Amino acid sequence: MGFIKHFQRQKVGVHPHRIIFEKENTENTYISWEDKMKPRIDLDDGITQEEYQALAARWEEMLSLAEEIIWQNYLNPKSDDLMSEVDSFPDIRYLTGHYYVGDVSYGYIYRDKKYRAYHIKEGRLRHKHHNGKEWLEEWLPLDSPEITRYYQILLSLHLTGDESGKEEDYMGLDLEAEFVELSDPLEFEILSHDVI
Repeated sequence: MGFIKHFQRQKVGVHPHRIIFEKENTENTYISWEDKMKPRIDLDDGITQEEYQALAARWEEMLSLAEEIIWQNYLNPKSDDLMSEVDSFPDIRYLTGHYYVGDVSYGYIYRDKKYRAYHIKEGRLRHKHHNGKEWLEEWLPLDSPEITRYYQILLSLHLTGDESGKEEDYMGLDLEAEFVELSDPLEFEILSHDVI
C-alpha cells in the first residue's frame, strides 16, 4: 500500500470477532491462518482430568476477557496506546478485528513469597535466574511452605490484518492468568504481542 493510501485509511475501531475453525487439529500442532484448524491444547503433566474440565468450562469467560483486552489495547481508536505512524506496529488501520485462538495451555506455576516462579525439575522445585554474569539456580522441596501453587492459563491469540490487501495473520497476542482456586476470578495480563 502506498504512502498516500496508508494515510487515507481511517483509524476506525472494530470490535473483536472470533473466527472459529471447524477442521480438527489431529496432530495437536502449532497453527497459522493458512491451516484454519482448531487450536492446539497443551496440558501440564500434573493437571487432572477434573481440573482440566473445570478450567475448560470457563472458556467463554476467558474469551470475553481476551476480547476486552484486544478492544482496549489494540482496536479502540480512542486508546492512547495505539501507534499511528507509518511503519509502526501494531497499526489499527490494518487490523480487521478478527482473531482466532492458536494455542491454549493449562498448567501450574509455583511461586515463592516474593512471587518468583519455580518449576518442577528432578523431583524438586527450581528457580532459575540470571545475576548479570551467570545463571543461578535455587532449589526447594516440593512440599516447601514457602511455595504457593497457582493454576496457569496461557492463551495465544492470532489477530488478522489486511496489510497486503488480503486477510492474513498480522499479530500474535499472548495472555496469562494465574489463580489459586479453580473458582477464583480470572484476570488476564498481556505477556507479549508480536508480528506473525
